[in-house]
Amino acid sequence: MKRNKKNENKKRELYLVAFVLLALYFSLFETIIPKPFPWMKLGLANLATIIVLVKFGKKMAFEVLFLRIFIQGMMIGTLFTPGFFISLVSGVISTGAMCFLYSLKNHISLVAISIFSALTHNIVQLIVVYFLLFRNVDIMGRSILIFVMIFLGVGVISGGIIGVIASRLKLRRSK
Repeated sequence: MKRNKKNENKKRELYLVAFVLLALYFSLFETIIPKPFPWMKLGLANLATIIVLVKFGKKMAFEVLFLRIFIQGMMIGTLFTPGFFISLVSGVISTGAMCFLYSLKNHISLVAISIFSALTHNIVQLIVVYFLLFRNVDIMGRSILIFVMIFLGVGVISGGIIGVIASRLKLRRSK
């Protein structure tokens, strides 16, 4: 019995490492994709988080998120910078939303879960950026509102794409 539990723990650790590496790869791959703003990303790392959520549950989904953000912060030198905290706070809240919505999986699709998670991530990002960096800026200006709408629109589209990819993988819960 102990040997079986030990093997299960090793297997879980291997899956955790594999999915953290996959999330890191996707996240770092995104840095070479041309984009209108240098900090804007499509959220490909969320594909690894969705896969882990479906196959292994909430706990491992959060573990993948935390490890990816911390390791990426160390790799690219942004650990404990405003960008790190923006990523951490928005990642935690959007993953929490993803986990909550996944508990309703009989009533909502992975595509919808991914879109809502991406939208949540972007809204929280904007709020954290505002409070960390732009508290003295008038956010009701036309150009700011246009930017926010484009930013949220791109998030919805990329969340939809990630959700379609995840749903096409025909994921089944691991035992």
